[in-house]
Amino acid sequence: MNIEQFEYIDAISRTGSISLAAEQIHVSQAAISKSISKLEQELGFKLFTRSRTGTEATPRGSIIIEKIRSILSTIEEIREEAQIEKQLIDGEVRLSIGPNFMAVLTQSIISFKKAYPNVDLSIVSRSTEEVIQDLNEDRADLGLIYIHNLNKNHMKDLTINKILDSRIVVCAGRGTTLASRKSVSPQDLLSHTFVNIDGVFSNWYLEDFTNKYGPVNLIFKSNNIELLKRTIAQGAAIGMFIEYSMVNDPLIQNGDIVIIPLINHEPLHISLGWARTNYKHFSIAQREFLKYLIHEYQNTNPSSV
Repeated sequence: MNIEQFEYIDAISRTGSISLAAEQIHVSQAAISKSISKLEQELGFKLFTRSRTGTEATPRGSIIIEKIRSILSTIEEIREEAQIEKQLIDGEVRLSIGPNFMAVLTQSIISFKKAYPNVDLSIVSRSTEEVIQDLNEDRADLGLIYIHNLNKNHMKDLTINKILDSRIVVCAGRGTTLASRKSVSPQDLLSHTFVNIDGVFSNWYLEDFTNKYGPVNLIFKSNNIELLKRTIAQGAAIGMFIEYSMVNDPLIQNGDIVIIPLINHEPLHISLGWARTNYKHFSIAQREFLKYLIHEYQNTNPSSV
């Protein structure tokens, strides 16, 4: 047995598929199948059962896989210790995040790359559901998600921690009648035209809002947040956003868009957090990047509790 075989087994157990494992680790299916069969012969029992629906670990195979993951994690720790000694921390951090998490990401990246220039960063923008899928299918090492109405079945192999809570606010153009308000209630908004982010959470939030208070005049929704903000700045519509995602925006800072707290509606706050898979090694590079990220978010959010 060898490390290469262990990596194959880990990939198969995560994906539930030899073909997906081969795709992820860039090895042919034939090579993986041959290597695993050789190891199974050496052990004297099957690690996996194969069917049309996928590849699953046998009861004895599950025990072996847990030990293999522990070994692979230890190997990664040994490699990292060598990097620390040489002051040459490298590696990759693959980040999957929702579009609203972009607010302070730039400064986090700049600060982190100054400290760790040899670490490669890869960032994709997704919905919370897609972020969780990226983590479960090993397309991402870290995810930033809304901690709200999450599917527990999808979270069973994840570690999830809250970063902060942020208010839901209404954004309106400075020339609108709402701009001078200190706060607004749902009833204050029903006569206004809306735009909305086309995302799972934003769509749910607006649907919940209309179910409680009645329909609104939604002129369009989009995942292009810049388009939404410019429509609001022109006074053509209002929108509901998570506050921390807006506070550093130039249109807010120059006064073209005004932030107004929303009251008398639940939830008034939304929890934001980070997630990672339990079965993967949590590398030094990933841990360090997370520190920079959390520091930036917590220092930026005006209503964290």
